[in-house]
Amino acid sequence: MKLILFSGDHPRHLFVNKKVLEFFDDIFVIVMQREELLPKPPNELDNHDKELFQLHFENRYRVESSFYGDLNAHEVFKNFNSIFIKPKELNTELVADKVKKFDANFCFIFGVNLILDPVIDALPVDKINLHLGLSPWYKGGATLFWPFYHLEPQFCGSTFHQITKQADAGEIIHQCVPELLSGDTLHDVGARCVVKARDEISKIFAHWKRVRKFDGQVQRASGRNWREEDFHASQLRVIYDLYQDKMVDSYLSGELSNRKPKLISCIT
Repeated sequence: MKLILFSGDHPRHLFVNKKVLEFFDDIFVIVMQREELLPKPPNELDNHDKELFQLHFENRYRVESSFYGDLNAHEVFKNFNSIFIKPKELNTELVADKVKKFDANFCFIFGVNLILDPVIDALPVDKINLHLGLSPWYKGGATLFWPFYHLEPQFCGSTFHQITKQADAGEIIHQCVPELLSGDTLHDVGARCVVKARDEISKIFAHWKRVRKFDGQVQRASGRNWREEDFHASQLRVIYDLYQDKMVDSYLSGELSNRKPKLISCIT
């Protein structure tokens, strides 16, 4: 079976996509360069928000290194037919031509920008994206941060869905959430979301190899599409100043809303 894999180059993407490689015989990988893992704080921030910004991303780097290890895209994909691209090269005729020539049976996507024309039309029928966020509540970007900002860490999870030309709007195939443990920080939960999603992948591919299709659920609610510009470092005050990054403990003790997400799955 032939797989075309679109992967980001961050450790979380490589951690999951290493698992994906196990399920197919013939694989073509398109690796997109992502932003810096440790971004610099914007100059216009005051000193306190700059400190929170740095703390937030340093914590993420430390936690993800602990969960995923030291992964390098060139090393992970060295034995596979692959190309490395920059974001502006993703939706180009060059990539579309390579996709057409490879003629895959299945496409899996984790960690790249929105795939549009001419590439999307060259992909096979089943083109499944792993979105770190529970659609339709949390679509777009930073969707493992926003549940914490809204005091509902139980809404941190992952959505496997068919891709469309709209972000995170395709039919939902499967959703999962990690167990929340006492002492978990925001980034612990984010990393557990990734680990949980990786562990669910075998179910996704076993179902597809058995029936060769997904009867996904159409997203009827529009939800919220979170954009990069929606995030501001001042919002980190909720996490670190108000809750000292112990919001999971507050949730587990009953101090926060116990509203639960209704998860969707078409996997049998």
